[in-house]
Amino acid sequence: MNPQTVLIVTTASAMITLISILTSIVALGKARRLARSGYILETNLNSSLAEYSRDLDTLSRKTGEQGRRIAWLETRARTGRTEQPAAPEMVSLAPSKPNITERRHRVLSLVKRGQDAHTIAQTLGMPHGEVELMINLLKAA
Repeated sequence: MNPQTVLIVTTASAMITLISILTSIVALGKARRLARSGYILETNLNSSLAEYSRDLDTLSRKTGEQGRRIAWLETRARTGRTEQPAAPEMVSLAPSKPNITERRHRVLSLVKRGQDAHTIAQTLGMPHGEVELMINLLKAA
């Protein structure tokens, strides 16, 4: 081979290598941007899910309270009594602390949705260890 041909082949090879490196850098930048936007989307979805879960819990609690109130009103209508219900039966708007059964049910429903223990603990405002224990007990059952 003559030296000019070797030089042309070497230069072409170097150019192809350079183009490949530049293409890889551009692709890596796009992949990083996509990963960042995916992470932001996941974070937004998790916070929305946590908010919807809290709203669902609040609505569930209020529905139970309203159900008790309706049952009391139906009883009162059947018996013809007119006195007011006792204060504990009245519908309260103050949030009440869920009992262990309600917390366990909430943990189970979030596990079924595919959330991990850390996310569930943050969502429900429970200690991480308690959530882990409930998940392990649910798996063992």
